[in-house]
Amino acid sequence: MADERSQLRSTFNQVALLYDQVRPGYPEALFDDVVSLSRINPGGRILEIGCGTGQATVPFARRGYRILCIELGDNRKLQHKKAATT
Repeated sequence: MADERSQLRSTFNQVALLYDQVRPGYPEALFDDVVSLSRINPGGRILEIGCGTGQATVPFARRGYRILCIELGDNRKLQHKKAATT
């Protein structure tokens, strides 16, 4: 089972650019709902584990939240960094 997880993690890492290009984004209302339901303070801090290519990270950052992202895949980190700077 550990080998399967390692292979799956590797697979997502290898196709990070393609994944980022074809994965539909989340509706903006979802982020508004998360903020409202979580009662996070404006400018608060968010821990995101498995941030991937940043599809959830960027909308929170645009709302002024400070985010600590943890991502194991190097290629996904690169895509995430690219998304965060655009």
